[in-house]
Amino acid sequence: MTKPMATSSSHPIRLGVTGTDTGIGKTVVSCALAARARVLGLRVAAMKPIESGVVERPVSESGLASDADRLRAACGSLLPLSVVRPYLLEEPLAPMIAAARANVEIDFDVLDAALAQVEQHVEIVLVEGAGGLLVPIDLRVSYLDLFARWQTPLLLVAGNKLGVLNHVLLTVRAAEVAGVPIRAIVLTALSDRDASVAEATNYDALVTLLPHYTILRFPWVDRPDDLDALATAAEVGGLDVLLAPLSP
Repeated sequence: MTKPMATSSSHPIRLGVTGTDTGIGKTVVSCALAARARVLGLRVAAMKPIESGVVERPVSESGLASDADRLRAACGSLLPLSVVRPYLLEEPLAPMIAAARANVEIDFDVLDAALAQVEQHVEIVLVEGAGGLLVPIDLRVSYLDLFARWQTPLLLVAGNKLGVLNHVLLTVRAAEVAGVPIRAIVLTALSDRDASVAEATNYDALVTLLPHYTILRFPWVDRPDDLDALATAAEVGGLDVLLAPLSP
């Protein structure tokens, strides 16, 4: 595990956006939270420390092909992509594997330096991981270790589908063991069709199973590049609670 990065009281609110799986809406929720923050007059920045598989992703209606592009646009950021996304790997694989196949070594000092740039002059910083919390960055370090290094509380994005209860509980247990706090769990709608029985009951089940956690619901957004629509979805989903510091 990497050593914790030094922090100070002057740091902005940090949120590490992780998920129960890949393709369950981490970037959409991150962009929505950034868009909502800007509506509320807050200065926000985001980063995607390592992004892989961009060349195989379809280009959106807005012409943005990568998560980092979308995050930067949602924040209204002028930071270069090399800071927002220090490492870009071609193959759509876990960073450890994609980096090894590309003969790239992930340097955590480089990531630390990028975070220090990203969080200058802002009040909120969103750090989006890849896939789930234990996805390996290298042989010894996962995203959980990176969030622990940066002392970054988690926003756990969970796709509302059959199996999500197990995925959320496993992720919560891993975070608890590592001592990394979870600010909220966001259950995302993955389509606009009628809900199955599992989809209709997952939220209440999570509230019952995890009574001490904040659990929110994020609605389906059919225009994921429309920042106004995303900001509205964040408001409707109650994500404003994440834009205030934790009480001491």
